[in-house]
Amino acid sequence: MKDFSKIKLLVSDCDGVLTDGLIVYNSGGEELKNFSAHDGLGIKLLNHTEINLAVITGRYSKMLERRCEELKVKYLYQNAYNKKRVLENLLNELGIGFENVAYIGDDWNDFVAMQAYYVKIAPNNARDNFKMTVDYVTDHNGGNGAVRDAIEYLLMNRNELEGALELLMAELEKM
Repeated sequence: MKDFSKIKLLVSDCDGVLTDGLIVYNSGGEELKNFSAHDGLGIKLLNHTEINLAVITGRYSKMLERRCEELKVKYLYQNAYNKKRVLENLLNELGIGFENVAYIGDDWNDFVAMQAYYVKIAPNNARDNFKMTVDYVTDHNGGNGAVRDAIEYLLMNRNELEGALELLMAELEKM
């Protein structure tokens, strides 16, 4: 049984996790992405805990920058071809170790980065052979609530979900 109280950082990939994995361009050549409002509310929920969120992706997207700004995501790394090295640098900056990280990824490009970390999570629509390497598979697909599932899974295992929900509800009442 894992000690979820150790988790200080949730790391998420973007394409296939925060999005459905489709890469769409409009006629002007701009990249479009779909993000889930359910994931957004889950991230706001996470903001009421001690767990930070980092998004590490191998691509660059202005849409992702905007989404992370909206959700107050502190750590965003784009064009991160070596996600493990980026994450190791962040761990050094935060003064935490591998045992303090939960990672949600959807395919083999995440595997090298996530294999050393404490809790490994995959969206429901990740590749089947990839899902066999993780601790938890979400009920929802990437871009459709998978990050929310991961956040609730972590908070339930820390016995913090109810308290975080109360803080979030109080924040929403003030709006």
